[in-house]
Amino acid sequence: MRRFAGMAGALAALCMLATGARAQDDAFAADLYKKARAAKESKVSFYTSMVPAQFAAIQPLWAKRYPDIQIEHVRADLGQTLERVLAESRAKKYLADVISNNESSYPVLQQQNLLAKFDSPSRQKWIEPFKSAFNGVQFPSRVLQIGLAVNTNKLKEAEYPRTWKELGDSKWKNRLGIPDPRVGGGAQLWFLTMWDKPEFGEKLLSAIAANNPLIKPGIIQVQQSVELGEIDVDVVAYDYVTIPARAAGKPVQFVLPRDGTILFATYDSVATNAPNPNAARLLVHFLMSKDGQEALASAYVTPVHSEAAINPNGSQLKGTPVLSTAPSDEQVKKLKTYVGHMNRVLGLR
Repeated sequence: MRRFAGMAGALAALCMLATGARAQDDAFAADLYKKARAAKESKVSFYTSMVPAQFAAIQPLWAKRYPDIQIEHVRADLGQTLERVLAESRAKKYLADVISNNESSYPVLQQQNLLAKFDSPSRQKWIEPFKSAFNGVQFPSRVLQIGLAVNTNKLKEAEYPRTWKELGDSKWKNRLGIPDPRVGGGAQLWFLTMWDKPEFGEKLLSAIAANNPLIKPGIIQVQQSVELGEIDVDVVAYDYVTIPARAAGKPVQFVLPRDGTILFATYDSVATNAPNPNAARLLVHFLMSKDGQEALASAYVTPVHSEAAINPNGSQLKGTPVLSTAPSDEQVKKLKTYVGHMNRVLGLR
């Protein structure tokens, strides 16, 4: 009886902790919303690469909670977003409130002092390694899994490659596609990870290159080549691109390699010169909250908030090793050297 009483007490304590954390998050959001309304901040300008399906997932919940503040969704890829923010900064026209960035654009934005320090109580509930790696600026609101996309018309399930190492087999000659890793993003992180992991390394990358992969500028172009049957396997696929495509009837399937995945994050940051600073902080806090992460999970994002429900139709990690989540400082410093490796091994010009 005492044992059960002790268990009940422990469960009650856990519930109180969870309730307390949620109350703290809600109070933090309420305070920011109050300040935004007092300052007459009626919109928040979101410079982002967030795809329409993800924005459609969060917008109704935001509008219900904060009807007085409209999200201005200014969408472009992260390279274009960086150029726009830099151009506006040179002209002293600060229009962005929240700026999406990644490991490639972040150093440039930070060097120009365009991103502000901010923290949210929800950070205590983030999964690792994102929680301990937080730098006070970047909030990993959209995390995806990198794996393989296969054409289901050309391959039977038993024929799907299940590991990265299999892609070096000569049977995949002229059947693979890779986004150009020099462009940045997930393809670049994939190359850096493969190169530096001793179980893969230059040997595997050279074997993949010997299979004459189709190389296109970006993730979407290679995904489309798989859908059209131009190639059988996309070597660097994003789960939140491939899984919705399959749901829409495209002949593709996302495969999570057994020998590891890469969790690739797109970050959101408050702009230093945000015209609507309270609304900017409110949006970032909202995106990282349990409810915000669950809304994004419905669009196949891997939630960073530990209490957010995972989409049952999405890719499930289920103990799959995580090979990396971001370039190391050393990799960033040596990026020109890695680009040289890309050119040499993949035969890029």
